[in-house]
Amino acid sequence: MYRIPLAIALWAGFFGAVSIEASEPKRHVLDVHTGGFAFEVSEPPGWFVDSTIASEFGASVIFYPATRDPHSPGTPVIRVVVAKKVSEDTSVDLKHAMDYSRSRYHNVEFWDSAASHPRYRAYAKLFCLPGKFCEYVTYLNPGRASSYLLSVTLTTPKHAATAIELAAYKRVVASLDAKSAP
Repeated sequence: MYRIPLAIALWAGFFGAVSIEASEPKRHVLDVHTGGFAFEVSEPPGWFVDSTIASEFGASVIFYPATRDPHSPGTPVIRVVVAKKVSEDTSVDLKHAMDYSRSRYHNVEFWDSAASHPRYRAYAKLFCLPGKFCEYVTYLNPGRASSYLLSVTLTTPKHAATAIELAAYKRVVASLDAKSAP
């Protein structure tokens, strides 16, 4: 049986970051309420999920490796952002993000990416500025009943993501579940 020391449990309860060891079969699911939108998301093994400092990263919730500091420049961070839909064609939103990146980073490169969701239409791209960063971006459209979309971004400093980082990112994307707002 796996036991979590009381100090860690109390720290997690006070500060919002909770981690489940990779060997632990049960996964932490976080309910997130932001503005007029609510969603659930599951924590990948070996990563912390944190909603208390997410706003520092421009997100509703973030994930980072359990052994790392999200503020450290070398730490990969997964951000989940809720945005108001412009239209039902979410590919337009992704194109707008690509155009914005081109205007900021003239040498940015784009590649197709392969993140998917079991129920929502997913639009995925890889944005890389060689030697500076790579961002794996997936926009999810929960359907016509929602006026919001979800954006999931994995940012890795200086290089492409490792297989472990990509697996965590894809788990976060696939786990998102839009809920009715309270």
